[in-house]
Amino acid sequence: MMLKFEFKPFDVLFFGSGKPFNRGDDASSIFPPFSHTFAGAISRKLTTFFKIDSSKAIKFIYGPFVKKLSVTSKEETIFFSIPSNIYTTRKEDNSNFFCILNPLENQALKLFSPQNTNKPNTISTFCVYTKDETEIEPFTGFISIKYLKHWLDGSLENKLSDTHNDTENKRNIIKLDEICQNDERIGIKMNYKQGTVEKESGVYRISFKKLKIEPAEEFSFVVWVEFNLEDENIKKANIGYDQIKAIFEKQPRVLKVGGESKIVFYKIEEVSFFDEIKELLEIENTFVGFLKFENNSLSILPEKIIKIEKGEKVQILFLTQGVFDNFLPDLLNKCGFRTTSMTMNSCLNVTLYSSKITRFFSKAIPAGTVIWAVAEKDIEISSENTSSLSKNSFIGSNLVLIRKEKTKK
Repeated sequence: MMLKFEFKPFDVLFFGSGKPFNRGDDASSIFPPFSHTFAGAISRKLTTFFKIDSSKAIKFIYGPFVKKLSVTSKEETIFFSIPSNIYTTRKEDNSNFFCILNPLENQALKLFSPQNTNKPNTISTFCVYTKDETEIEPFTGFISIKYLKHWLDGSLENKLSDTHNDTENKRNIIKLDEICQNDERIGIKMNYKQGTVEKESGVYRISFKKLKIEPAEEFSFVVWVEFNLEDENIKKANIGYDQIKAIFEKQPRVLKVGGESKIVFYKIEEVSFFDEIKELLEIENTFVGFLKFENNSLSILPEKIIKIEKGEKVQILFLTQGVFDNFLPDLLNKCGFRTTSMTMNSCLNVTLYSSKITRFFSKAIPAGTVIWAVAEKDIEISSENTSSLSKNSFIGSNLVLIRKEKTKK
């Protein structure tokens, strides 16, 4: 059983990017936040009530994603990080313009030689936009389930190019500054025992994120959590699902989230993540799960077997950040895929401090990253050898949508 958490902040929030930070520097919050940030906040509440080590209490966490509520119609819509091959115009006077970049397959259209760039050898080609001469750029934004479904089935490009759809496009693709705003504040590193500033460089500036509250619509975060009832600490304490649910149903329903431990209010309901995104999974040959590379083979959880024939094309969209030990196209290559193209808008540093004061650090690719690949052999992605997947310190990472399509003959 899963619990769906909806978080509404009382105040600003700060989500660290993992970038090294010294007192006296400026710190900017990232958006969207990482999955393990919310997992840690939820686990801490179990520790508080049950007095147990809850570091392994969560089996899977899906999200966070953004929920938009229309105050007038009471319509709720879940938004995901926008696929990184969707671009907008660089000119502010046409902010409703969106387009899709596709892998350049017709080599006669090349405007430059990929060999003369710093393109990794494991990537065959680039994604380009060739419709017109509009100046375009990537952006941080979010896409509704409805439009993500169009993206998966290939019909979104036509909708975005139709100027009659501008109003609908704007409702289903929203930019970061439409959801939240920056709130600049000064922080002071204190020595709480002495009640004084710790050092001269103890003053620093923080750029928080604050979810907008508009008269017509409200935004919140949503995550789905499946608890690990087989965790030895939970079993020793004789704690069951109903007891866990009862803890989160108690008032006040608040948690501390983010680097500055700000308070958020939450609501919960018992609903499956897969039921919420069932319209995405209605697209033929579309699968969702946590992707893992091990021993030159791919695994995916929850339990699912994906068979990919030699020559089939695959699209992989990251719904949450991807954390791997090596360059992703290199890993895919070892598993039997040839990466044709890839789009990502940045590279992230992710850090995590455990309850044992252990620091975990890794490079990551952001949510919204898209990979195009072709199977060089028959490949089976199964749930075998995935028992260690949930032990990833950055729990919730590597949640992907996989869409496969046979190569045209």
